Amino acid sequence: MSFITNPITAMNTDRINCRQYRNFLPSFTPMISSLSNTSSSHGTYSLVYIDGMNFLPYGTTYINFGSYTNIPITYYSSFNISFVVPINALAGIYSVVAVNVYSGNFGPPVRYTYPSNLNYSNTVIYTLT
Repeated sequence: MSFITNPITAMNTDRINCRQYRNFLPSFTPMISSLSNTSSSHGTYSLVYIDGMNFLPYGTTYINFGSYTNIPITYYSSFNISFVVPINALAGIYSVVAVNVYSGNFGPPVRYTYPSNLNYSNTVIYTLT
């Protein structure tokens, strides 16, 4: 019966290349890939689904629809959200932009406000006829 006296030298000593991670934060900038529809009639209820990435839950992502800002979203995942086109918007061409509010801290103490950074997505055109 033989015993291993030094387990380090008994192991394979070939160099193992491990994946190297750099110190960086994930992107907090939203990106819109597509809208479920890019036009509708003004004065009608229109629900628009957005596919993209880097959307955040709990009211930290909202939509700017032309001059209509801070439109709330329904959050499904970091890749899918939806919003309702403002019913009082007049016919015209509008830019749809997703906005993430990132405060640098996801667990702030109660009654403490962190300064916020706004991260804007790319613009997608939406037409009301």
